[in-house]
Amino acid sequence: HILWLYPDVLNIHGGRGDIMGLLHLCNMLDIPVEIERWDTMRSDIPWEWPDLIYMNSGELKCAGDVVKALERQRSGLDKFVEKGKYIISIASSGAILAQQTERHDGSIVKGLGLLDMDWKERESVWGDDIWFKTPDGREVIGNQIQVADVFLRPGQKPLGELVYGRGNNGGTDEGARTGNVLFTSCLGPLVTKNPEFAADILKRAAEDAGIRVNGILRPEDVEIERKSAEYIKSFMRGKMKRE
Repeated sequence: HILWLYPDVLNIHGGRGDIMGLLHLCNMLDIPVEIERWDTMRSDIPWEWPDLIYMNSGELKCAGDVVKALERQRSGLDKFVEKGKYIISIASSGAILAQQTERHDGSIVKGLGLLDMDWKERESVWGDDIWFKTPDGREVIGNQIQVADVFLRPGQKPLGELVYGRGNNGGTDEGARTGNVLFTSCLGPLVTKNPEFAADILKRAAEDAGIRVNGILRPEDVEIERKSAEYIKSFMRGKMKRE
């Protein structure tokens, strides 16, 4: 069960493409799947239903409203996280999961604190390709449009280590992960550019939900994506040499 959270508010940088990619991958892996949009922040989420919550990127100014809507349902959210269910947050939606975000005007917007990180809105927007490796060896590529610097607090693990691009605050760490709560600045859309990375998450989420996963991604199933990734990585290697 995949819950597409507040797509009318968190609605930039190709989120619909990722949802379509998740559906397609589930079909390829023979995972029975239901995807539900949750559009209104005024009604409570049925927390017992979803196995995975997907949060697309949205305008940074919307983060406070989303936090208020979820804080009102904090007990259900905390139980969801304690059960090891998945939350995937893309780009600026990561501010919702942070401890806090400092805006240009000096105001502080509190986050949910599910990831131990702080955000600071940038004076300028950073855009470029991105390439990073996860601790289990997966390589993830895409684009990034950073509107804030991300500072991981001591003990907070990143999602991966940067190969090319700009890390959370200009360093080598990319994203953040605590348990099955994930944040990445990688757009692309993430899922359609990185089907094997996404398939790993889907298989674990399905198995945690008691669904036996018999399907596999064969090399020929993702041949186009692999060839595209190698071309893009070659392009980034060229930029690294020039830098």
